[in-house]
Amino acid sequence: MSVQLVTQTIQLILAPVVLVTSIAILLNGMLQLYSATNDRLRALAHERLQLLRTPEGAIARLDDKLDTFTTERISEIDRQIPQVMRRHTLIHNAVLTEYSAILVLVVSMVVIAVSAASRSGPVATAALILFLIGTVTMLAGILLFALVVRVSDAAVSYESRRVLMLGK
Repeated sequence: MSVQLVTQTIQLILAPVVLVTSIAILLNGMLQLYSATNDRLRALAHERLQLLRTPEGAIARLDDKLDTFTTERISEIDRQIPQVMRRHTLIHNAVLTEYSAILVLVVSMVVIAVSAASRSGPVATAALILFLIGTVTMLAGILLFALVVRVSDAAVSYESRRVLMLGK
């Protein structure tokens, strides 16, 4: 194998590396949002438990006589928890999709190297197909994450509108 062929092979392998790096940058933000969403979900669940806790340490029932603030806040939390769970699931799916894209792109790098070493047309075609699958998978993860942003906006808007209506 000549030095020129090795150099060309390395250059071919670098195209998927750029995409993997881009995905890693995206994943950093996705994982931070995933963690924040997880924390928010736990905080809402904890707050709901605290609001329902009686002085004796038991859990009050929703049909018990609760003060207006407690009833209102429990109502808000009951509406928000499913929204946050949906967002959490979407982020989870987006993260897994991006990790899948990384896996496919890394496999495509190996297939690119094999194709260059063997000078096989079918292996080169397989490398191209894998690269395209990795790119499409990356795009799917980005679209899922865009949906997360949309769902997140709806949840924040709901809570803000609900608080603004209080006392009117």
